[in-house]
Amino acid sequence: MQLINIRHLAFAFALGILGLLVNLVPIQLFGNQQLVIGNMFFVIVAVFIGPWYALLTALLCATGLYIAWDSWHMFFLFPLEALWLGYARRKEFYSLYADIVYWIVVGIPLFYIYLNSLSELPNSYLTFIILKQGINGLLYTALASIIVTLIPVRFHIKDKITNQKRKSFNQQLTYTFTQILTLVLLVSALIFNNHSLNQQQLAVKHRLEDSANHLGNAAQTIIDDHFRTIDNAARWLSFSGSDQSQWQGLLSKLHQSYPNFISMLITDDQGVITAASPIARLKESDRNNKTLSVMDRHYFQEAFFNQLTFISPAFLGRGFGNDPIVAISAPLYHANNQIKPIGILEGSLNLTQFAQIDHRDMDYETRSIILIDENNLVIYASKPLKMQPLEPLSFSMSGLNYKTKLNMINFNNLDSESPEYAYSKYILNNGWSLYVVVPFAPLLAEVEQQYLMMFTVLLFAFITTILLIQVISGRLTAPLEVIATKFSSWNVNGGELLLNDTTPKEIHTLSTSIQKSKQELLSYQLELEEKVALRTVELEKANTQLQALSEMDALTGLYNRRYTETHFPTLHDMCKRNGSALAFCIVDIDHFKQVNDTYGHQAGDKALITIATLMKQFFKRDTDIVSRYGGEEFLIILPQCNALQVEIHLNQFRQLIADTEIEMSPTQKAKLTVSMGTVVSNAGEFNNIDHWFKMADLNLYEAKESGRDKVICSLLAEGEY
Repeated sequence: MQLINIRHLAFAFALGILGLLVNLVPIQLFGNQQLVIGNMFFVIVAVFIGPWYALLTALLCATGLYIAWDSWHMFFLFPLEALWLGYARRKEFYSLYADIVYWIVVGIPLFYIYLNSLSELPNSYLTFIILKQGINGLLYTALASIIVTLIPVRFHIKDKITNQKRKSFNQQLTYTFTQILTLVLLVSALIFNNHSLNQQQLAVKHRLEDSANHLGNAAQTIIDDHFRTIDNAARWLSFSGSDQSQWQGLLSKLHQSYPNFISMLITDDQGVITAASPIARLKESDRNNKTLSVMDRHYFQEAFFNQLTFISPAFLGRGFGNDPIVAISAPLYHANNQIKPIGILEGSLNLTQFAQIDHRDMDYETRSIILIDENNLVIYASKPLKMQPLEPLSFSMSGLNYKTKLNMINFNNLDSESPEYAYSKYILNNGWSLYVVVPFAPLLAEVEQQYLMMFTVLLFAFITTILLIQVISGRLTAPLEVIATKFSSWNVNGGELLLNDTTPKEIHTLSTSIQKSKQELLSYQLELEEKVALRTVELEKANTQLQALSEMDALTGLYNRRYTETHFPTLHDMCKRNGSALAFCIVDIDHFKQVNDTYGHQAGDKALITIATLMKQFFKRDTDIVSRYGGEEFLIILPQCNALQVEIHLNQFRQLIADTEIEMSPTQKAKLTVSMGTVVSNAGEFNNIDHWFKMADLNLYEAKESGRDKVICSLLAEGEY
């Protein structure tokens, strides 16, 4: 008896050490949740040798989890489960059934009380964690039960617990199928959920990155536009030679053109404001302070003493406006002396205009943004974040131990490991940072919904499976009972009946036929799969070639008319969203008919190929479309272009064509010219290529009528088309 106890103790201890080691590296699920597999060892001990040895194994397994998680709840939850399963085994209840009852009746309620009373986790996490724990319990119990079933009898521990009552074949078949189905459903559901969550996280991450890039570029555009405005205006005032007494009127007109400046001012070399807009603010200031000076302001010092155009960090205005602002300043010079400044020009950028960028974004209702300057002061924050301008941004990186593809951040509970937001960051050229954030709770709620659905489906499948398998096993076992009874009657007079020798001929024939059919079916299946794979590769190759032929001009290698007409609305809409200019240009080769008549059509083809090659080399942005529209006519579409530089750019290309010698034959070369009709405008309501083509065609006609080898470019306002 003593020897048996030592064997049982050694068996329990050995499996406990294995469970401890396996539990040191739990399988990571979504967030900070992990899947425990090592607990299957105390289930195996409970099945073989009872509750008290299983308790020892469970304590060792829980120790591994304590080292990994630094939480003590497993020291009462899992040992209690081991005792429950051990006593259920003594009562000859199947372990998987007993474990389901344990988690529904004891485990989940106890775990909920622990989390609700002693844990600091937010309530939004409880459902997910509790469901995960219950599913995890069923998983390692089903796995342990299958392992016990698969272990050959000769490897069983001596004096293990045995059944006093034999189970019917119906019960054994039902339980075996239930074990397999439970494990398969759990593993499949976990894999599917993990894949689904990864895809959701990638989608959220890509949306955050796209929003950050889009909003960051929009903010950068605002800053750059107003930076150039101040810089150009300062140069204009310096070189205009106008009397300084006229600067007040010029400043007021400039402010009317750029209302996103709260105020604008001009100072002398002592920092005293000499002109301001709106003028009413200066008059009000003059009544309080006759010599209002900004000499101590960094925007004056940087612009005046360092003689550069300067963008300040965010700060609170004083005297001449008391709003949170960002100052953009530039030095002013006398027309005859461009070395020593005589003052500065300053514009106070209205920080609330960044709200327009925020509100125009399509994801406005589901995400928030924070724009901070180089001193970590809030310039703008979406309303849900409840951050005020000029407030220092306090945050902490969270979810560092989470399995997630998202970057996590906290703004409120800085010491909490539970993430509040997922974010993406965009750094502007002037050192500002833009954060785009979405709450983490909705994503977690979706995870909880998936786990709840999975738990519900498993419960439904479990109940349905038991009912179906009982019916099916009953139908299967009825003929076997008849056969068993007959076999028993053959063995009444003694002697051992060997099943293999007494198997009916029909069953043996059926088994042989099924095996043969299986081999034939596998052979046919492999042959069919090979043919399908071959046909699939050929079809994909043909589709790729067909796609290229349908979109490319065979002679020049440029895009064709079909591709251009298909993709133009997309480029137009992109420019419309960004508020950027679009250039639409028709290029026609001058006197091309004479080329064909003089040198032949092969020479004409060489000319087309040469010009197409130059086009591809000259207009090489990924977003540019260069296509052959028909004959000797080409289209060049330049989205997000600089409207003031387009004509210069096209003239450079026109000159490149004119300077290029084209080999018409081995002994003859010629130079060709092109005429170009172009329209440039901000993308508006018309995204139909025909509207743009008609306007550009009018300019092409004018270029030809005025002597050819010319670029006629029109800059249209929005209402003109």
